Amino acid sequence: MSETSFTVKGNGVGRVRLEPTEIIGTGSSANPQLVLPLKFQLLPFGPTAYTLLRVSGKIFVGNENHPVATAEHPPIAEDSTPNPYDRTVNLSVPLTLTQIKHIEDIRDGNNLLLRITLSGLVALKQTNEFERLQDMSLQITVPRSHWIDTALKPWGVSDLRLLEIKFPGDSRKEMATARARLERAEELYRIGDYPHVLTELRSAFDAIAEAYSTKGVGKDAWGQILTHTHAGVRDKILESFAAFRQFLHLGPHQPMPTAQAPTPISRQDARFALVVAHAIFEYFSTENWPGI
Repeated sequence: MSETSFTVKGNGVGRVRLEPTEIIGTGSSANPQLVLPLKFQLLPFGPTAYTLLRVSGKIFVGNENHPVATAEHPPIAEDSTPNPYDRTVNLSVPLTLTQIKHIEDIRDGNNLLLRITLSGLVALKQTNEFERLQDMSLQITVPRSHWIDTALKPWGVSDLRLLEIKFPGDSRKEMATARARLERAEELYRIGDYPHVLTELRSAFDAIAEAYSTKGVGKDAWGQILTHTHAGVRDKILESFAAFRQFLHLGPHQPMPTAQAPTPISRQDARFALVVAHAIFEYFSTENWPGI
Protein backbone atom coordinates (compact mmCIF):
# COMPACT_ATOMS: atom_id res chain seq x y z
CA MET A 1 0.00 0.00 0.00
CA SER A 2 1.12 3.55 -0.72
CA GLU A 3 -0.28 6.56 1.09
CA THR A 4 0.23 10.31 1.00
CA SER A 5 -1.45 13.38 2.49
CA PHE A 6 -2.60 16.75 1.18
CA THR A 7 -3.28 20.15 2.66
CA VAL A 8 -6.09 22.67 2.35
CA LYS A 9 -5.28 26.22 3.45
CA GLY A 10 -2.01 24.92 4.86
CA ASN A 11 -3.68 22.33 7.04
CA GLY A 12 -2.97 18.63 6.59
CA VAL A 13 -6.52 17.44 6.45
CA GLY A 14 -6.66 14.68 3.85
CA ARG A 15 -5.08 11.42 2.88
CA VAL A 16 -5.11 9.31 -0.26
CA ARG A 17 -3.91 5.74 -0.60
CA LEU A 18 -3.72 3.06 -3.24
CA GLU A 19 -3.44 -0.70 -2.90
CA PRO A 20 -1.24 -2.23 -5.65
CA THR A 21 -3.37 -5.38 -5.84
CA GLU A 22 -6.54 -3.38 -6.44
CA ILE A 23 -5.29 -1.92 -9.71
CA ILE A 24 -7.09 -3.55 -12.63
CA GLY A 25 -7.28 -3.39 -16.40
CA THR A 26 -10.64 -2.86 -18.08
CA GLY A 27 -11.80 -2.39 -21.65
CA SER A 28 -10.33 -4.33 -24.55
CA SER A 29 -7.31 -4.35 -26.83
CA ALA A 30 -9.04 -1.59 -28.80
CA ASN A 31 -9.66 0.57 -25.72
CA PRO A 32 -7.50 -0.51 -22.76
CA GLN A 33 -8.00 1.36 -19.49
CA LEU A 34 -5.92 1.12 -16.33
CA VAL A 35 -8.15 1.72 -13.29
CA LEU A 36 -6.58 3.14 -10.12
CA PRO A 37 -8.98 2.85 -7.13
CA LEU A 38 -7.85 5.86 -5.09
CA LYS A 39 -9.14 5.97 -1.52
CA PHE A 40 -9.56 9.48 -0.15
CA GLN A 41 -10.10 10.55 3.46
CA LEU A 42 -11.48 14.10 3.49
CA LEU A 43 -11.30 15.59 6.98
CA PRO A 44 -12.39 19.22 7.60
CA PHE A 45 -10.05 21.71 9.30
CA GLY A 46 -11.90 23.16 12.27
CA PRO A 47 -15.25 24.53 11.19
CA THR A 48 -14.13 24.87 7.57
CA ALA A 49 -15.56 22.29 5.22
CA TYR A 50 -14.64 21.69 1.60
CA THR A 51 -15.68 19.65 -1.41
CA LEU A 52 -13.37 17.66 -3.63
CA LEU A 53 -14.29 18.54 -7.23
CA ARG A 54 -11.54 17.22 -9.48
CA VAL A 55 -8.77 14.61 -9.47
CA SER A 56 -6.14 14.13 -12.16
CA GLY A 57 -2.98 12.12 -12.36
CA LYS A 58 0.27 11.47 -14.18
CA ILE A 59 1.64 7.94 -14.34
CA PHE A 60 5.37 7.26 -14.42
CA VAL A 61 7.00 3.86 -14.93
CA GLY A 62 10.17 2.79 -13.14
CA ASN A 63 12.60 5.66 -12.68
CA GLU A 64 11.47 7.64 -15.72
CA ASN A 65 11.04 11.40 -15.43
CA HIS A 66 8.37 11.72 -18.12
CA PRO A 67 4.86 10.35 -17.63
CA VAL A 68 3.82 7.42 -19.78
CA ALA A 69 0.16 8.47 -19.45
CA THR A 70 -2.13 11.05 -17.90
CA ALA A 71 -5.74 10.94 -16.75
CA GLU A 72 -8.46 13.19 -15.36
CA HIS A 73 -11.52 12.00 -13.51
CA PRO A 74 -14.90 13.47 -14.49
CA PRO A 75 -16.16 16.20 -12.10
CA ILE A 76 -17.13 14.88 -8.67
CA ALA A 77 -18.54 16.35 -5.44
CA GLU A 78 -17.16 14.58 -2.39
CA ASP A 79 -17.72 16.57 0.82
CA SER A 80 -15.32 16.59 3.75
CA THR A 81 -16.52 14.93 6.93
CA PRO A 82 -15.13 14.45 10.45
CA ASN A 83 -15.67 10.71 10.07
CA PRO A 84 -12.43 9.22 8.68
CA TYR A 85 -13.87 6.80 6.16
CA ASP A 86 -12.64 6.14 2.64
CA ARG A 87 -14.23 7.53 -0.51
CA THR A 88 -13.09 5.59 -3.58
CA VAL A 89 -12.34 7.56 -6.73
CA ASN A 90 -11.69 5.22 -9.65
CA LEU A 91 -9.22 7.08 -11.85
CA SER A 92 -9.33 5.51 -15.33
CA VAL A 93 -6.16 5.92 -17.34
CA PRO A 94 -6.61 5.44 -21.12
CA LEU A 95 -3.71 3.65 -22.76
CA THR A 96 -2.56 2.82 -26.27
CA LEU A 97 -0.76 -0.29 -27.47
CA THR A 98 2.38 1.81 -27.82
CA GLN A 99 2.15 2.90 -24.18
CA ILE A 100 1.51 -0.68 -23.03
CA LYS A 101 4.55 -1.88 -24.98
CA HIS A 102 6.64 0.84 -23.33
CA ILE A 103 5.41 -0.22 -19.89
CA GLU A 104 6.26 -3.84 -20.67
CA ASP A 105 9.73 -2.92 -21.94
CA ILE A 106 10.48 -1.05 -18.72
CA ARG A 107 8.95 -3.81 -16.56
CA ASP A 108 11.14 -6.37 -18.36
CA GLY A 109 9.35 -9.39 -16.91
CA ASN A 110 9.56 -8.13 -13.30
CA ASN A 111 7.15 -6.47 -10.90
CA LEU A 112 5.72 -3.20 -12.18
CA LEU A 113 7.03 -0.06 -10.48
CA LEU A 114 4.67 2.91 -10.79
CA ARG A 115 4.82 6.47 -9.51
CA ILE A 116 1.52 8.31 -9.63
CA THR A 117 1.44 12.07 -9.15
CA LEU A 118 -2.02 13.38 -8.28
CA SER A 119 -3.50 16.87 -8.39
CA GLY A 120 -6.94 18.07 -7.43
CA LEU A 121 -9.32 20.93 -6.92
CA VAL A 122 -11.43 21.66 -3.84
CA ALA A 123 -14.12 24.25 -3.10
CA LEU A 124 -14.19 25.91 0.33
CA LYS A 125 -17.81 26.13 1.41
CA GLN A 126 -17.67 29.07 3.84
CA THR A 127 -15.66 31.40 1.60
CA ASN A 128 -16.73 30.16 -1.84
CA GLU A 129 -13.06 29.90 -2.77
CA PHE A 130 -11.31 27.28 -4.85
CA GLU A 131 -7.92 25.82 -4.06
CA ARG A 132 -5.72 23.51 -6.06
CA LEU A 133 -4.26 20.60 -4.17
CA GLN A 134 -0.50 20.29 -4.30
CA ASP A 135 0.97 17.36 -6.17
CA MET A 136 0.50 14.15 -4.21
CA SER A 137 2.89 11.31 -5.04
CA LEU A 138 2.22 7.59 -4.64
CA GLN A 139 4.88 4.97 -5.34
CA ILE A 140 3.70 1.40 -5.67
CA THR A 141 4.98 -1.98 -6.75
CA VAL A 142 2.43 -4.07 -8.61
CA PRO A 143 3.25 -7.79 -8.31
CA ARG A 144 4.11 -9.35 -11.64
CA SER A 145 1.43 -12.04 -11.37
CA HIS A 146 -1.27 -9.49 -10.51
CA TRP A 147 -0.30 -7.26 -13.44
CA ILE A 148 -0.40 -10.14 -15.90
CA ASP A 149 -3.65 -11.66 -14.61
CA THR A 150 -5.68 -8.49 -14.00
CA ALA A 151 -4.40 -6.15 -16.72
CA LEU A 152 -2.63 -7.82 -19.64
CA LYS A 153 -4.94 -10.83 -19.86
CA PRO A 154 -8.24 -8.91 -19.54
CA TRP A 155 -7.05 -6.47 -22.21
CA GLY A 156 -6.22 -9.39 -24.45
CA VAL A 157 -3.24 -7.51 -25.81
CA SER A 158 0.41 -8.26 -26.18
CA ASP A 159 3.16 -6.12 -27.63
CA LEU A 160 3.85 -9.15 -29.80
CA ARG A 161 0.55 -9.38 -31.61
CA LEU A 162 1.24 -6.93 -34.36
CA LEU A 163 -0.58 -9.17 -36.84
CA GLU A 164 -3.93 -10.90 -36.69
CA ILE A 165 -3.00 -14.55 -36.26
CA LYS A 166 -5.66 -16.86 -37.66
CA PHE A 167 -4.82 -20.50 -37.15
CA PRO A 168 -6.04 -22.99 -39.74
CA GLY A 169 -9.26 -24.66 -38.71
CA ASP A 170 -8.15 -28.07 -37.53
CA SER A 171 -9.36 -30.43 -34.84
CA ARG A 172 -6.16 -32.47 -34.65
CA LYS A 173 -4.56 -32.57 -31.23
CA GLU A 174 -1.21 -31.53 -32.69
CA MET A 175 -2.59 -28.13 -33.71
CA ALA A 176 -4.19 -27.65 -30.30
CA THR A 177 -0.78 -28.47 -28.83
CA ALA A 178 0.92 -25.93 -31.11
CA ARG A 179 -1.52 -23.21 -30.02
CA ALA A 180 -1.02 -24.05 -26.35
CA ARG A 181 2.76 -23.94 -26.69
CA LEU A 182 2.67 -20.59 -28.46
CA GLU A 183 0.51 -19.17 -25.65
CA ARG A 184 2.88 -20.67 -23.09
CA ALA A 185 5.82 -18.98 -24.83
CA GLU A 186 4.04 -15.62 -24.45
CA GLU A 187 3.47 -16.28 -20.75
CA LEU A 188 7.14 -17.08 -20.26
CA TYR A 189 8.04 -13.84 -22.06
CA ARG A 190 5.86 -11.83 -19.70
CA ILE A 191 7.47 -13.32 -16.59
CA GLY A 192 11.00 -12.86 -17.95
CA ASP A 193 11.92 -16.51 -18.62
CA TYR A 194 13.45 -15.69 -22.01
CA PRO A 195 15.50 -18.87 -22.68
CA HIS A 196 12.45 -21.10 -22.31
CA VAL A 197 10.48 -18.89 -24.72
CA LEU A 198 12.67 -20.38 -27.45
CA THR A 199 12.13 -23.87 -26.07
CA GLU A 200 8.33 -23.55 -26.23
CA LEU A 201 8.39 -22.06 -29.72
CA ARG A 202 10.57 -24.90 -30.95
CA SER A 203 8.06 -27.35 -29.52
CA ALA A 204 5.18 -25.46 -31.15
CA PHE A 205 6.75 -25.81 -34.59
CA ASP A 206 7.41 -29.50 -33.95
CA ALA A 207 3.69 -29.93 -33.26
CA ILE A 208 2.77 -28.28 -36.58
CA ALA A 209 5.18 -30.55 -38.45
CA GLU A 210 3.65 -33.58 -36.74
CA ALA A 211 0.17 -32.43 -37.73
CA TYR A 212 0.83 -31.63 -41.38
CA SER A 213 3.64 -33.93 -42.49
CA THR A 214 3.79 -37.70 -42.76
CA LYS A 215 7.57 -37.36 -42.49
CA GLY A 216 7.37 -36.10 -38.92
CA VAL A 217 9.63 -33.46 -37.49
CA GLY A 218 12.65 -32.82 -39.67
CA LYS A 219 13.99 -30.69 -42.49
CA ASP A 220 11.71 -32.45 -45.04
CA ALA A 221 8.52 -31.81 -43.08
CA TRP A 222 8.11 -28.21 -44.17
CA GLY A 223 8.96 -29.10 -47.75
CA GLN A 224 6.04 -31.51 -47.82
CA ILE A 225 3.68 -28.82 -46.51
CA LEU A 226 4.89 -26.37 -49.19
CA THR A 227 4.66 -28.85 -52.06
CA HIS A 228 2.51 -26.59 -54.27
CA THR A 229 4.54 -23.44 -53.63
CA HIS A 230 6.72 -22.12 -56.46
CA ALA A 231 10.08 -23.91 -56.26
CA GLY A 232 12.13 -20.73 -55.99
CA VAL A 233 9.90 -19.35 -53.25
CA ARG A 234 9.74 -22.71 -51.45
CA ASP A 235 13.53 -23.06 -51.34
CA LYS A 236 14.03 -19.61 -49.80
CA ILE A 237 11.23 -20.13 -47.28
CA LEU A 238 12.71 -23.47 -46.24
CA GLU A 239 16.13 -21.84 -45.82
CA SER A 240 14.53 -19.21 -43.59
CA PHE A 241 12.66 -21.81 -41.53
CA ALA A 242 15.83 -23.87 -41.10
CA ALA A 243 17.84 -20.85 -39.91
CA PHE A 244 15.08 -19.82 -37.52
CA ARG A 245 14.79 -23.32 -36.07
CA GLN A 246 18.54 -23.31 -35.46
CA PHE A 247 18.06 -20.09 -33.52
CA LEU A 248 15.28 -21.70 -31.46
CA HIS A 249 17.65 -24.57 -30.59
CA LEU A 250 19.52 -22.07 -28.39
CA GLY A 251 16.67 -22.58 -25.91
CA PRO A 252 17.31 -25.25 -23.26
CA HIS A 253 16.59 -28.83 -24.34
CA GLN A 254 16.17 -30.05 -20.77
CA PRO A 255 14.13 -28.56 -17.90
CA MET A 256 16.37 -26.28 -15.87
CA PRO A 257 16.26 -23.00 -13.95
CA THR A 258 16.42 -19.96 -16.20
CA ALA A 259 19.66 -18.76 -14.60
CA GLN A 260 21.36 -22.03 -15.59
CA ALA A 261 20.42 -21.88 -19.28
CA PRO A 262 23.56 -22.61 -21.34
CA THR A 263 23.00 -19.65 -23.68
CA PRO A 264 21.93 -16.25 -22.25
CA ILE A 265 18.82 -15.05 -24.07
CA SER A 266 17.83 -11.40 -23.70
CA ARG A 267 14.37 -9.88 -23.76
CA GLN A 268 15.02 -8.58 -27.28
CA ASP A 269 16.13 -12.04 -28.40
CA ALA A 270 12.92 -13.57 -27.07
CA ARG A 271 10.80 -10.82 -28.59
CA PHE A 272 12.43 -11.39 -31.98
CA ALA A 273 11.66 -15.09 -31.72
CA LEU A 274 8.03 -14.46 -30.81
CA VAL A 275 7.45 -11.89 -33.55
CA VAL A 276 8.97 -14.18 -36.19
CA ALA A 277 7.01 -17.16 -34.85
CA HIS A 278 3.76 -15.21 -35.06
CA ALA A 279 4.57 -14.22 -38.63
CA ILE A 280 5.22 -17.86 -39.57
CA PHE A 281 1.99 -19.00 -37.93
CA GLU A 282 0.17 -16.25 -39.83
CA TYR A 283 1.77 -17.48 -43.07
CA PHE A 284 0.12 -20.85 -42.50
CA SER A 285 -3.27 -19.28 -41.80
CA THR A 286 -4.35 -19.67 -45.40
CA GLU A 287 -6.79 -22.50 -45.99
CA ASN A 288 -5.49 -23.94 -49.26
CA TRP A 289 -2.32 -25.68 -48.11
CA PRO A 290 -2.16 -29.35 -49.09
CA GLY A 291 -3.52 -31.40 -46.22
CA ILE A 292 -4.50 -28.35 -44.18
